Amino acid sequence: MELFRPDEGEVVRADLTSPLRTLTFPVLELILVTGLSWMLIGWLDQPGMEVESQLRNAVVIIWAALSLWRFGLPLLRARRQRFVVTDRRIVVRAGALRSRTDSIPLRDIRSVKRRRNGISLAIAGYDRPLHFPDVPRAKRVAGLIENSLPSAQANYW
Repeated sequence: MELFRPDEGEVVRADLTSPLRTLTFPVLELILVTGLSWMLIGWLDQPGMEVESQLRNAVVIIWAALSLWRFGLPLLRARRQRFVVTDRRIVVRAGALRSRTDSIPLRDIRSVKRRRNGISLAIAGYDRPLHFPDVPRAKRVAGLIENSLPSAQANYW
């Protein structure tokens, strides 16, 4: 995966990653899984219970696997998501592990709209607008993009 590097003379106006509120449910799931798993381990370790240590270790391994799956992966995806606005283009990277970085020149953008917590861009050559969900400060970023678009007079040249 290539890293974003601005071209010579290019000014970065906004460099955003997904907001922390996207991790609300993974954190709650982590708390639930941790609580239930360690309650079970405490029950297995009580005096008078004759349980093999392999069963206790299996519960710990299941807890670790569930924690990584339900919290670790969403955390990694959320931190990898990136939305960069420069004076020449918009650079977007999805949160997937092997996602590529896409670059959209500002001269190709026809309009910008904010929908809920995301941004929709109408791009020349596309039938439908591209929607980018969970962009932090979406209203401010949409205004920034709109102000960065080349003027209508420049399109006549």
